[in-house]
Amino acid sequence: MVNRAVKASRRSDRLRNVTIDLPNSEPRILVVRLGAMGDILRTLPAVQMLRRRFPASTIGWALDAGWQILLREQPEIDELLPLPRKQMSGVAMLPTAARYLASVRRFKADLTLDFHGNLRSGLVTFASRASHRFGYEGHQQKEGNRLFTTHRVPSGDRRCPRMERNLDLVAPLGVDSTALTVSELALPSTGRDEAGRLIHQHLNDRPFALLSPGVSVSQSYKKPPATLLAEGVRRCDSAGLKTFVVWGPGEEGDAHEVARLAGSGAILAPATSLPVLAALTEKACLFISGDTGPMHLACALGTPVVAVYGPTDPQVNQPWGLRTIAAFDPKVSYSGVKRLDRERGAYSAIDMQQLQSSFIAAIEQQIEKD
Repeated sequence: MVNRAVKASRRSDRLRNVTIDLPNSEPRILVVRLGAMGDILRTLPAVQMLRRRFPASTIGWALDAGWQILLREQPEIDELLPLPRKQMSGVAMLPTAARYLASVRRFKADLTLDFHGNLRSGLVTFASRASHRFGYEGHQQKEGNRLFTTHRVPSGDRRCPRMERNLDLVAPLGVDSTALTVSELALPSTGRDEAGRLIHQHLNDRPFALLSPGVSVSQSYKKPPATLLAEGVRRCDSAGLKTFVVWGPGEEGDAHEVARLAGSGAILAPATSLPVLAALTEKACLFISGDTGPMHLACALGTPVVAVYGPTDPQVNQPWGLRTIAAFDPKVSYSGVKRLDRERGAYSAIDMQQLQSSFIAAIEQQIEKD
């Protein structure tokens, strides 16, 4: 990342002279990052660097229960504190929340790092009772989150890449953010055998591209047009690379549509679980999708990525790693403000010819590298 040392220094000015008096050389550190898959995966590199800084520490991670499988076998994480969001509704909400916050207190954190920055994460951070509770000030915190933290790092420019902002939070602890490398994600071991069977059955063990066309219902605005993704499949096919089209719950229609439009270059996969998706992604030569959690999964696994952006800022949400390319309409003016960018950068409001040109060029560049 460009000028990481300068940016980290500037954004950490308020904490430059703060002495973090942790009680011993083996501190208990609680990471708070709830939210979606991509949010968790983009926090992982900062946590891995934190482990290097405090090798004898005990690191816990508070996250939404649905994503704990991502980190269950991650060697840097000693304990997961999964938040049971699906159980927190109706009459069960208050007792479930009370039990969860009690489990956070039992972790007995010396230091808590709130990478999320909203009311929910603030309550978890405060419940930790850590003497040092790090969070953000400015636009990166909302819903009164700053009231629950003791040390606050400036949010920086609104178009600051999310990965850099995560690194800013650990920089005051002596973490050398200039030494960032691609994170190493420990795959859930349960998916490898099934992924191997699918590759053998559907692809005859040949090299392949992986395409994930769908998005969650709540983020349907991020979904790239099926015609665009189908064109990408055809370009891969012309280079001798078949594309395995994967899908999860609620995404079957998107996968079928892309496969139909793409023709013989696309091979439709059966429904895949997250462990199987991760194992397939690790084996793929190229991963293609919109700005989604599976795209960030591919980055974490070191698979070459082409990510298509329309309504989300490609600078803030840029793919990261050694071989990732963002495809977007260069004429769109992004602001880093989600609400505004959804209006200015929606696929219906951009030049599709410009986006297609960027997308195809990115695919061809990645294929040429192989």
